Amino acid sequence: MSLNNSKKKQTRGGKAMKNITKKQEVQKQVVVGRSMRARKKYVTLVRGLKTCDMNLKKCSKAFGQKFACGSSVTGDDEITVQGDVVDDMMDFIVEELGIDDDLVVDGGDIKD
Repeated sequence: MSLNNSKKKQTRGGKAMKNITKKQEVQKQVVVGRSMRARKKYVTLVRGLKTCDMNLKKCSKAFGQKFACGSSVTGDDEITVQGDVVDDMMDFIVEELGIDDDLVVDGGDIKD
């Protein structure tokens, strides 16, 4: 064994902090729109709550209780609420969740 080997291979941790990059600033915007489910039935889609540091599961439960309908987290940053409640949803997000009015946008009809 030679002790002159200046480059030792690291076997446990320590280098992970060097590879971490800073998170890019994400534009904060909540988009509320509706999508057609079947013939004359609609669902309301809420996207972007995660950018405002909201817990999607708790928001989904609050939406279901407020509008007396089914609500679920369907994607990485999407909540589906049964029924066409876009206008009421926008008011609820601003008043109850405390998100600024400028950040909440009406997405209109969203095609999946």
